[in-house]
Amino acid sequence: MSLAFDKLALNHQSLLALPFEEGARLVTHDNAKPHHTLVLSGTPPTWNSLPSGLPYIHFVVGDYLQCPAIDSVDLDFTGDFSLAAWVSPIYGAQPMVIMCRNGTDVCGWCMFLYDNTGPPPLGQLLSLRTNQVGSHCECWATGYTGGVWQLAGYTRNSAGASAIAYRNGAALATHLTGGMLNPVACAGAPAKKLLVGIQDGEGSSQYGGDIAGGPCGPRAWERELSANEWKEMFERERHWFLGV
Repeated sequence: MSLAFDKLALNHQSLLALPFEEGARLVTHDNAKPHHTLVLSGTPPTWNSLPSGLPYIHFVVGDYLQCPAIDSVDLDFTGDFSLAAWVSPIYGAQPMVIMCRNGTDVCGWCMFLYDNTGPPPLGQLLSLRTNQVGSHCECWATGYTGGVWQLAGYTRNSAGASAIAYRNGAALATHLTGGMLNPVACAGAPAKKLLVGIQDGEGSSQYGGDIAGGPCGPRAWERELSANEWKEMFERERHWFLGV
């Protein structure tokens, strides 16, 4: 982790920042202070870089990254948190997890894209789910386009049991279903991994498309990012993606 990363105000309380800088091999490392190590599984995913030099990973269905449960306990959020990733998805028939640490209707959280053809809400959605034992809460926002680089993410407020979706630094109309209750901690057995590109169980909701790395890699914070911080993040990073 560089001193520049540590001193950037946006990185305050950052717990995950995956740069995908290795360019090869089956392991990728985390720039945030926890220094998580993730293993690439599946085909595995293909390392690439944009004309600007920004690294990214191309996922075909079945490719994913995983961090063992014992090494990702700090990402077991039960209060405020924020998630962000630059993505260029290839939509399929099933939801596509960007990242998660959860068991559906049991514990934890999950952020995923979904091209919903019916019933309403219709469109290409970004959803955030928090799981409580026996149920879950979910929110969604439309406007996420396939085959186009975009900064996608959520910030979640525990005091108001709410969440706001962002795309390219701008807040979107976010629809809540029953509020956004705190996720239940994923303690005990079965333990839950941090996964990028696939759902818990590693057999469903598989991501297809590209996820950027470098300073624009998948990130997580144990705090609620402000609207100004989302705007700053987009303006700071958009130059890496030609045409954005």
